[in-house]
Amino acid sequence: ALLDARRHNFLAALAEAEAAFGLAWLDVSTGEFQVQAIDLTSLSEALARVDPGELILPDRLLGRAELEQALAGWDGMSTPLPAGRFDSESARRRLQDHYGVRSLDSFGSFTRAEIAACGVVLDYVALTQQGRMPRLGAPARLAAGTRMEIDAASRRNLEIDRSVSGERDGSLLGVIDLTVTGAGARALAARLAAPMTQPEPIRDRQDALDFLRRDEDLREDVRETLARCPDLARALSRLTLGR
Repeated sequence: ALLDARRHNFLAALAEAEAAFGLAWLDVSTGEFQVQAIDLTSLSEALARVDPGELILPDRLLGRAELEQALAGWDGMSTPLPAGRFDSESARRRLQDHYGVRSLDSFGSFTRAEIAACGVVLDYVALTQQGRMPRLGAPARLAAGTRMEIDAASRRNLEIDRSVSGERDGSLLGVIDLTVTGAGARALAARLAAPMTQPEPIRDRQDALDFLRRDEDLREDVRETLARCPDLARALSRLTLGR
């Protein structure tokens, strides 16, 4: 009841290793877990897209002049931790232990910075939940160049998910969101926040939309069925925690 069913509630972690950065984010309420390799030029855009409620980062990054602009506006949501908590090898072992695997290769090919970010966000959840871990999906790597990056100022002026005043009403999302489930609303918001750049999956989405647009009876049947469904992702997380 404390969460907006139509919005994600992301916890994010920023890590640095081998002069590269990794950004990991997860929603404890749904188990969604993603990670991305980024550089200084895309950090601000990535944070604006993910829009985390809390950002964990090494304390040593706060004094870096080249990061000052990218981290501007996140002061009140940032949680600095000692740099030692972001060790990539410790993070690798933490991830392997949590998912019960000997190697992370089956999840994808991750940089050291990405592994460090995933490990520290997992460790932070374990700490804040006092060891009662919710159901978390395996970290999914967001490949570079597959999403359109929009800087924070442009995103604000375009009023994609919030109006200039900060309200959902009056934004693009507020106008076109006719979804009947919380999961659908979150999916639509995520798609608007991170437009795809590859033609083939865009055409697949267009074909699916056109199919439902043409078949009005089927569309209404689907909407009526979905409207009776609970929020399965969040319900499963509560079941996992015994809540």
